[in-house]
Amino acid sequence: MKGKWLVVGILIAMLSLAAAVGVAQAQRPVKVAMVNTSTGGAALYGLAGIEGAKIAVAELNAAGGVLGRKVELIVRDDGAKPDVGSREIRDVILREEVAAVFGPVSSGVLLAMSEVAKENKTILIAHTSNTERAFVERGHRYIFSVVPNTFIEGSAMGQYMAKKPYKKYMIIGPGYEFGYIQGEAFERRLKENKKDAEIIGKLWPKLGETDFTSYITALIAAKPDAVYSNLFGSDLIAFTKQAKGYDFFKKFPFAALYDVDTLQGLGKDVVEGVIGYERGPFHVIRKLAPSKRFEDFIKKYRAATNKYPSTWAINAYDGVMTWAKAVKKANTIDTEKVVDALEGIELDSLRGRGRFIRKADHQANVGSYIGVVAWDKSFPDFAIWKDATYTPGDKVWRPEAEIPAIRAKAAK
Repeated sequence: MKGKWLVVGILIAMLSLAAAVGVAQAQRPVKVAMVNTSTGGAALYGLAGIEGAKIAVAELNAAGGVLGRKVELIVRDDGAKPDVGSREIRDVILREEVAAVFGPVSSGVLLAMSEVAKENKTILIAHTSNTERAFVERGHRYIFSVVPNTFIEGSAMGQYMAKKPYKKYMIIGPGYEFGYIQGEAFERRLKENKKDAEIIGKLWPKLGETDFTSYITALIAAKPDAVYSNLFGSDLIAFTKQAKGYDFFKKFPFAALYDVDTLQGLGKDVVEGVIGYERGPFHVIRKLAPSKRFEDFIKKYRAATNKYPSTWAINAYDGVMTWAKAVKKANTIDTEKVVDALEGIELDSLRGRGRFIRKADHQANVGSYIGVVAWDKSFPDFAIWKDATYTPGDKVWRPEAEIPAIRAKAAK
């Protein structure tokens, strides 16, 4: 009898231990990571994204977390370098065992991080970097996008500018993945909608360029009817300030990525009348998709940064919240089931309803906002836009039928 009760005691102890382990695991936080740029020329965008993600995680935790577990956000700096981004995402996957990764700014870094995510079967949600190659040519089961990709963004601008009277264009953009692909999309859509339009030249300064003198003089010498640019952040700020000294903006209509952060960075150096485009200007969202939730987000962001939120913060918030919505839908943090839930899901978005992720390339049908830079008495410290429009992503994104052929060609 003694032996029998000994066995029973051992079984009870083992069951108790197993239950305790299960409870402990259930109480452990769900870790997610933000691998983004917090130093260098692109830090303007990376830091905004980090803050947006922090607000999302704080809101999730205030509401009880996901599946009853708190969410822990781990932040790493990729330095806008592919090798660093690759190293950092690998480390948070293997060492921290994160359930999902968000980021980065650079498209080159995104491509490098994507390979690691694919290899380790970890969800990667892009909210700022947007090279279409990451989702079409090199797309895979574990990468998703809540930001308009280069094809959507370039196409929206090509369609917009085709309605203008200009025929001869110059393009200037950062000399890497993002600049090239978005420039190609702009050219394609422009020529589709305006048969006599032509691109008479393209200039590709390196990312982080500080002296744009030779590029500005080359643009002036080319005598285009208009100039399209996908320079961004500190590069666009430097270009704008330097080009003003050449009366550049009095000579040529100019369209570029004048997002909220860039306009705040320019301050009084802004140029009224240039065309701006971006992925989520707060002042336009306020008009097109007003909500108390969005106003609360603006207050939280300003309290943390003393700035108005840029699209980079808004999109990062959307990325985290959409992942959490998929976890809730799947009722598990199991990667494969969350991936299934993300395919076709409607974004939990500050930008409004009706934005969903297409299964074919895991691209959300988020679009481009376009307007004319102008001063508004409501914002004395920086300019915003007037005459703003929104082009939905599914009006200009790549036809789904093209995707299999592009992937097949890339695989050869």
